[in-house]
Amino acid sequence: MTIQTLFEIDLPIIQAPMAGVQGYELAVAVSNAGGLGSLPCAMLSPEGLREELLALTSQTSRPYNVNFFCHTPPEPDAEAERQWRKTLAPYFEEFGIDASTISSQGGRAPFSAEMADVLAEFKPPVVSFHFGLPAPELMDRIRGWGGKILSTATTVDEALWLDAQGVDAIIAQGLEAGGHRGFFLSNDLNTQIGTFALIPQLVDVVKVPVIAAGGIADAQG
Repeated sequence: MTIQTLFEIDLPIIQAPMAGVQGYELAVAVSNAGGLGSLPCAMLSPEGLREELLALTSQTSRPYNVNFFCHTPPEPDAEAERQWRKTLAPYFEEFGIDASTISSQGGRAPFSAEMADVLAEFKPPVVSFHFGLPAPELMDRIRGWGGKILSTATTVDEALWLDAQGVDAIIAQGLEAGGHRGFFLSNDLNTQIGTFALIPQLVDVVKVPVIAAGGIADAQG
């Protein structure tokens, strides 16, 4: 099965969701052009997510993807927090930044039942995840409205794990992905390989379509 058939799109192109630098407008443009536009949701509140989806769905009737993280948030470290703020203090002063407005909790939250409640109002056709997958009951809710589920694999082991969980497609994310990769089964960076080495290894072992991500910059690639 091709991703055009799976996602009901015209072009085999999925726009990467970019949390913090992109809103619904880019997703709308890509979906209307025949690809699969993606809305990054990890930095949105439930109300913010609802506002973005209202705007998105008012401007396209084509399929789109919403993207979430499935990480375990780190425990706050007061001393590390103090040190990095102290180190960056001269830059805050230079550029007129009020450091008190910067959250110490991190800007990205994992997918939750509350976010799933918002999604259920819109029933997005594709939901993608980084850093593994959410709890099975949350995936069942997505499947209940016919949503397709994607997640990122950076190794063969991660791809096999995702395949066993019943995802509809796997994103093969190589080492070139900007130092920002969704690895989740191991923290060993020695397991991380390039996109074009990873893709054929995943295609050989999984049953679902494999989507290439990382370091692809031109038509030849």
